[in-house]
Order: sequence, then structure tokens, then C-alpha cells
Amino acid sequence: MHPPLEAHKEEGCDDVIQALKDCHNAGTFNKFIGSCNSAKTAVDKCLKEEFLAMRQLNKGAAVEKRKKMEQIWKEIDEPPAFAKDL
Repeated sequence: MHPPLEAHKEEGCDDVIQALKDCHNAGTFNKFIGSCNSAKTAVDKCLKEEFLAMRQLNKGAAVEKRKKMEQIWKEIDEPPAFAKDL
């Protein structure tokens, strides 16, 4: 099952999404008898590739955010400079 295609904002899959819509509009029963299966498979593959690319970007951002937070935690755990002299 794919997300609603009308709300799809990425430009990479526009052609395969349009091909699926055209297939569904070409005949009333096309989507029920399986004549649009190849177009749907192409849409699913394209959306999966987009998802994996976005997941990779998000993972990189999360790693960077984690490094920043660990640095902040390290600074919080250090005693203040005046406490070192005591």
C-alpha cells in the first residue's frame, strides 16, 4: 500500500505516478483485473527509493545532533573552573 499520491511532493516519481493514474483512468476495471500491476510496481519501487534516501539523510542528521548533545552533556558534567582550585 502506498501513501496518497495526490499529496506526494517529491518530483522524482511524477512520471510513474502519472502513468498509474492514466492506467486507472483508461478503463473502469483496469485496477481490479490487474492490468495496472506493472505501473503500480514501478510506483512502489520509486517511493521505496525515495524513502530509503530520506532515511539516510535523517540518519546522518541524527548522528550529528547526537554528537552535539554529547558535547553539551560533557560540558555540563565538568565542574566549574573555580571549583578546580579548591
